[in-house]
Formats: sequence, C-alpha cells, structure tokens
Amino acid sequence: MPFPRLLPQRLTRGVAIGVGLALVVLTTGCQGGEDPPVSLQLAISTGQGSDGVARANLKRLATQIANEYMRNHPRVLLHLRFLPEGDLVESVRSRARLGAGPDLLISRVAPVEILEREGHIKPIEISPRQLDPLQLKFLSRFRDGNTYDALPFLLQPMVACYDRRLLPKAPTQLDELPVRAAEGVRVGLPLQMSELLWTASDFDADRALLRLFRTRVQTKSLWQGLSPSERSWVEDWLTWLARANIEPNVNFVETGDELVERMERGQLHWISCNSTAIERLKRKLGPHLGVSVLPTGRDGKPARPMARLQLLSFGRDSTPAQRQVATSFALFVLNDFSQSNLIGKAFGNMPVNQNVVLPVKDSPALAAMQASLDHSTVPTFREGVGFRRSIGLRGGSQDPLTQLLKRGVYGEESPQVVTSELEALAKDVFMQDLSKGVIRYAVTAGGDQ
Repeated sequence: MPFPRLLPQRLTRGVAIGVGLALVVLTTGCQGGEDPPVSLQLAISTGQGSDGVARANLKRLATQIANEYMRNHPRVLLHLRFLPEGDLVESVRSRARLGAGPDLLISRVAPVEILEREGHIKPIEISPRQLDPLQLKFLSRFRDGNTYDALPFLLQPMVACYDRRLLPKAPTQLDELPVRAAEGVRVGLPLQMSELLWTASDFDADRALLRLFRTRVQTKSLWQGLSPSERSWVEDWLTWLARANIEPNVNFVETGDELVERMERGQLHWISCNSTAIERLKRKLGPHLGVSVLPTGRDGKPARPMARLQLLSFGRDSTPAQRQVATSFALFVLNDFSQSNLIGKAFGNMPVNQNVVLPVKDSPALAAMQASLDHSTVPTFREGVGFRRSIGLRGGSQDPLTQLLKRGVYGEESPQVVTSELEALAKDVFMQDLSKGVIRYAVTAGGDQ
C-alpha cells in the first residue's frame, strides 16, 4: 500500500501552537479485504496572531509529525479544520447539532472551558500505565475520578523582550520601568488583565483578584467580596499603573499582539510578551533582541505571570474506534519524541512532558522561559473561570476588564472606584453562574510544577 499523500489545508489568520502538531489531511488507499480506515475529525484553533511566516513553518512541522504518526498507523484518515480561536466555539456548536462534532480539539483553555460547560467535550479514560511514563505537568487538574476532562499539551510563558541597543541590560525590578522610561526607553505594557496581572504580583493584588474572580466549590456559596487588606492591595496596584502612565514613554496598549507589532516597528524598546513572539521579534531585531524574566517586585520576589496552556480535548460524537484513535494520537504528540521535536522546531513553547530535557544553559531565552514558568499562574478551564466569564458579560465587543483597567490607567476614575467596579463585575459573574448552576470548581493560584 502506498504511503498516504499529505494535503495541508490553508491556514486562517493567526496561529497558536496547537497547529504545530500532526495536523494535516491524510488519505490512504484500500486493499481488498482490509477494514476501511478510521476517519478522525480534528478542530484546531489557530489563535489570533498575525505571523504568516510562523504559520508556514508550523505547516511544515505538522507534515513531519504526521508522517511519523502515519508510519505506525497507516489506517488512519485525519480531517483537519483550522479555525481562528474566536470561531472555534460556534463551529463546534453547529457541527454538534448535526451529531458531527470533532473527535479531537486543540486549543487554548478559554474555548474548551465553554465547550466543556455546554457538554460538547467528553471526558477520556486513559490508564495510568499509558500516562504515568509521560510525567505530564498539570495533569491532575483535569482528572475526575478515572477519567480526564482534557490533557495538557503545551505551555507558553510570559517573558520580557527588549532592544539591547537601548537597554544593554534588562530592568530587574518593576519600579525600574518608569525610571528607564524617563531616560528615553519606550516601555510597552498590555491592558488585558491576563497579560498585565504579573505587575499586580508586587502588591499581592494578583492573588486578591484571582480569589475574587474564582468559581466556588459549593453551589450554595454566598458571595464574598474583597477583604480590607485585599482591597488595599488592588488599590495600590492601580495607583502604580496610573502613576506609571504619567511618564510619556510608558505606553499601554490593548493587546499583546499590538505590543509586538510596535516593537517590530521600533516604536517600543521593552515589552512584556508571550514567549511565542520571541522568534517573530528575532527576525526583525536579530542579535539586538534580548529576552529575560519579567521584573521582580520591590522585595525581590519573582513576578507571577499568567502562562498560556494548550489543551487536547475530546469530542462527544466519536465512535469507539474514533475515540481510540484520538487517544492514540494524543498520546503520540505527548510522548518524549514528539514533545521534544515540537519544542525544538516551534520555539516559544514549553513541554508538559517533564521527561524532555531543555538546553537552558545554551539559550538565555529558554532559561528565561523556564524561570518564568517556575513562578507562573497556569489556570486550567476549571480555574480562572471568572476572568474569562466576564468577557462580553455586559454586551459589546470590548472586554469589560480591559475597559475598567483603561479608566484606571488613564485617570478617568480613581483606584478606589475601579476596585469597586471590579468587585461588582466579579459579583455579576458569580451570580450569573450561580443562577445557571455553573458554579462547581475552585481556583488555585500559582504554578503546579
């Protein structure tokens, strides 16, 4: 039987590393008397970035890993559908109404959490004999008895990227940022809560906000707002943001992608960014690009950024044979070989497989990524739910959290008022979830290394 021909589909806008696994369309021939191939539907979030070169590179990587899988599984037919993250949920919903939902999904946490809540994701049963050798980080957070609601796939930490021509050495403390800005360095910070939360860790405000927006364990829990100490921490953080914004060279923008674009154009010299942007910036800045951990607090304690987590999750409409193949494929992309290959050829992603040895001594950027993960908050779709649920809660296309931060950063409202409005928003989320019976889980801040 001839080896199947690979037919890569056209990628849509953006790319998340979920595309960077064996995601290509494969066809196989049939010989008389053989069972037909197992056909598998995969839905893949391509994120919302704008890096076309990275998309092309990931298509090549997908072909390579698919070939490796197909050498051992020639009777598998994978049908792939690449979707922007914003379209993934509605696509799965529409197909599920026809009983044709995807067998396997690869995406970040947010869409998976929605689909799991709506019943489009089905837990998977995998034996400890298969999973234990992989030593997967955060696996326990997805365990529910003898099943798993999803499997962790890849991690994307936050780091600092800077131009060595203006900053020979990266700022090491948060309060250095406005000082360097006063000296002419153009500093960029995001206004999205999940990407800005690391600055709050200097004030312990990140812990207060994560607790405020958590989802409770008991369905009859009473609403609990900020304690006086927590309110003080949040107000101190908001005060720091507003003061930092007074410096003309400190620039707040709405998204991390915009920060990267401005740094590419030379409009910014230091930014906080997701690790997946490193290669993109390196193409523009070359050896002038520096990568470091995010600045510590004033007490020297490491920042606690919120890392991104990519998931493998399983649809509800699969036949037993499709479920078996989906499980086999997931285990393949999580094994030592595949995870090492993905990390080596899609820089900016970190393995969940702890057997993979990272050459951190040979790469300062990789060392910074690892150090960032050691102190990161990594919310699963059972955690950090309140932050995600608040988006779009009050209508419109703007994230209410971002709008509140903007009003505080630009001095339109006092830190005290913004804190009260954050509390009110969190209560709205809680009451909506309580009325819908969504409240089931608790949040734990901090990495699970």
